[in-house]
This record gives sequence, structure tokens and C-alpha cells, in this order.
Amino acid sequence: MTSPSPRPVVAAAIFDRLPHPTALLCASRSYPEDLRGLFELPGGKVEEGEDPLHGLVREIDEELGCTLRIAEPVLTPEGKWWPILNGRVMAVWGCTLADPTQSLTPGASHLELRWTPLDEVMDLPWIPADLPIVQAAINQFSSGKSM
Repeated sequence: MTSPSPRPVVAAAIFDRLPHPTALLCASRSYPEDLRGLFELPGGKVEEGEDPLHGLVREIDEELGCTLRIAEPVLTPEGKWWPILNGRVMAVWGCTLADPTQSLTPGASHLELRWTPLDEVMDLPWIPADLPIVQAAINQFSSGKSM
């Protein structure tokens, strides 16, 4: 008997503006203890039978209380979802806030939300699996090829 696959994860690379972003919203985890204080892209698990984009919208509303303008996915070089912790895969979309003036408050999942200049993003302590994803998102949306 095979064990069921873990639920996939969706996340948002939320930039201050698209095109030509200057900052990325970085979120530090509040739990579990081994990830506490490490940064990630906000998001969460897709519910059973849920469309991944609907899951992204739901998760961001639950975690950040905001609405996004979703641009395009950030895919692996092979065009797939990203492998992350514990056998999970994660889909990531580049986004902006639907209301760029909205202030955000971290929910239970995060200690801090930080708008970080793009040239400082990689200096933060990231969850290791998120590092290549964050770098790919910055490269994709900073290049001017997206959007």
C-alpha cells in the first residue's frame, strides 16, 4: 500500500509593483519551531479538490487579509512546480496587492511581514527550499520579460 502524497502548496511572490518591481513582501514563519524566524513566501496548502489559484486567493486572504492581482507563475527550469519540504511541491505566482496602499498585518502563521528591496532579499534567513524559488521570481519579474 502506498502512502498518499502530501497536499500541494501554493505561494505568492508579492512585489510592490509590476512591471519593474523594487521590493518583495517577505514573511517570517512563527511555527513550527525549527522554521520559526525563517522567511518564506506567503501561502499555504491546497484543500482537497481545490483549484490551485483558488487556493492561493483563499490562503492569502486568510494569512494577510488582502486581495492580489495575480500575474504569472514562477516555474522550475523544467516548467514544473517546485520541490519543497517533506515531499511537497509548491506552485508560485508573481503578484501585486490589488490595493497597493493597504497595510498588512501578520496573522498567526507569521512573526513579521517585511517589504524588502530586491537587492537585499537574498540576505534574509530563508527556509532553504524557498531560496531558489525566490531567486527565480526576482529574476523573472526584474528582467522585464514578464508581464
